[in-house]
Amino acid sequence: MSFNTTSIVNFSDSNDDCYEAELARRHAKIEALLREQEGKERFECQAQKEVKIAEQKRMEEEVQRKQEEEEVQQREEKCQRDLAYCLEADYVAAMEQQWHKNWAKTFLPPLSLPFDKKMNLIDLLPLTKRQHVYYLPKETPEAHQ
Repeated sequence: MSFNTTSIVNFSDSNDDCYEAELARRHAKIEALLREQEGKERFECQAQKEVKIAEQKRMEEEVQRKQEEEEVQQREEKCQRDLAYCLEADYVAAMEQQWHKNWAKTFLPPLSLPFDKKMNLIDLLPLTKRQHVYYLPKETPEAHQ
């Protein structure tokens, strides 16, 4: 009986060793899979962070570009308002100057009469450089034929 007992004990020890080896191998395999999965998750998390950073940078650049466009538009509008104000001021000054000149010609005798020229009592307003408009001849009916 001792033979059978010894062989059974040896057999069970052998099975235990194989079982433990199999468990160790499976445990190592599972650990490797877990590390691989954790690596993938870290990689995905890092990729998501980089995507968020890139998106945020793109949004900031877009906001900055819009601000610059608005500043350029505001400068252009201010320039247009200034030009309109200058044109209006030039027109008012020219009207007043011409009114004084015409009034003086109408009611005050000239200091010296030009003998060889006809006296023009009312002059047209002079154009400033900003108000200068090029003369375009009117089209005649013959030009259309």
